[in-house]
Amino acid sequence: MKLTDEIVKALNKCINEGYSSVQEFARLTNISADTLAKYLKKETQAIKEETWMKMYPLLKPYLKHSNNRPAFTGTNKMPELETDERILLDAFNDLPEKVRKEKLMEILELARKYNLEDNVSIELDLP
Repeated sequence: MKLTDEIVKALNKCINEGYSSVQEFARLTNISADTLAKYLKKETQAIKEETWMKMYPLLKPYLKHSNNRPAFTGTNKMPELETDERILLDAFNDLPEKVRKEKLMEILELARKYNLEDNVSIELDLP
């Protein structure tokens, strides 16, 4: 995957807003701090697919096509949920386990289709 200016900006903003250091982000994503430093300095032109898969969930809120709301605000903090997200979680928790698994698969498939429409290709490791 091509390393774009948008990705570099998103990575920088994500690290600055949600982590104490590049090393902390590296440790939590299991990506080398040296690799992240190369991305931030644009010393490379591409991101390996495996690395992108680790970074994308954290960078998505900082990319243009997202809702610009950070999904993660720090290692010990839960993200602040919107009202509709809290309602969905409460309703989801009220479902029987079998139904939850079915609905989770449906939601993951819907999200995959939506991401493909936005030209964001990520594969989800489904349970």
